[in-house]
Amino acid sequence: MTELDNLRGAKRVAAFLVSLDKDTAAAILQKLDPSVVADVAEALTSLDAGSCAKETLDAVWRELARDIHAPSLPRAKNEEELVPFLEAGLGKERSKQVIAAIHERRRHERPFHELEKRKSVHLAAVLAKETPAACALVLAHLEPKLSAEVLSSFEGAFALDVVGRISRIVPPGWAALSAVADDLVTRVDAYAALPAAPDPTVRLKTIAQMLNAAQKPVEKAVLEGLDENDKETAESVREYMFVWDDLARLDKKTMQKVLGSVETRTLAIALKGSTKVIEDNIMNNLSKRVQVMVKDERELAGPMPLTEVLVARNELLKAARALLEGGEGAASAAKGEELVA
Repeated sequence: MTELDNLRGAKRVAAFLVSLDKDTAAAILQKLDPSVVADVAEALTSLDAGSCAKETLDAVWRELARDIHAPSLPRAKNEEELVPFLEAGLGKERSKQVIAAIHERRRHERPFHELEKRKSVHLAAVLAKETPAACALVLAHLEPKLSAEVLSSFEGAFALDVVGRISRIVPPGWAALSAVADDLVTRVDAYAALPAAPDPTVRLKTIAQMLNAAQKPVEKAVLEGLDENDKETAESVREYMFVWDDLARLDKKTMQKVLGSVETRTLAIALKGSTKVIEDNIMNNLSKRVQVMVKDERELAGPMPLTEVLVARNELLKAARALLEGGEGAASAAKGEELVA
């Protein structure tokens, strides 16, 4: 799967906009349908490096050019296009009756149709508080893709119970289904309107950046205090104070101390998929003999699960964190450069 395959909907629009100059992007943004502007704006804040890479943006432009120059084909009308179309042919009053009849028929055929327009994460949050029987009733009447997304967010035992009930469900009458659907739409919309819950990792990263900017005695005192009161939080803060990308900043002496405490195979696995700058800083601090051993180990290991690679990397990081916290190591870049409020 290419990077372009991962760019769908609002994310692809966002990637296209970042490839333009600011004024042109702003002009296009003003012309977008108001119903999608919020999604595009959110996508602009979450694009990763791969989405903004030159080859990805070139692919976006090529596909856009093909779409523009391709002959237009007949297509089904959405509801926004259908209303003026019917009004032109039937008049306003008659068109209202037709639209109402369409809605009524759609509700009978798919009582949860309106719910399918909501985000799966919001629907899952509301359904997680319901009984397995209620969840089974709802998921059995949704589009399979949406049902799968919601189901994947449930706890294992709860999800298994829901699946079992779906397989033997006996649906109630239409009136009952319609009442359940209306109630859920109201509650899902209310949930979606709530302020987003704060991401706990943001708080921990901020603490880590503050300690990176602090003097060593302050850093030590805070971490020791955290260890006494909440060891799990203290460990999380330590992890954010020094991450994998920071290995590129370690000076020669510190890096050699870290590498001296790690086995060759662990090092070979940890380097899989690593960036060149980190790999160079590691390999350049190994002897020629060990460099050959690491390369051979990595080739022999072949493709490996990401979980195993992360375990190996964590061994290097633990060694580096211990040295830095004990004042026995140093990084080449100044600490705290990225401190934010």
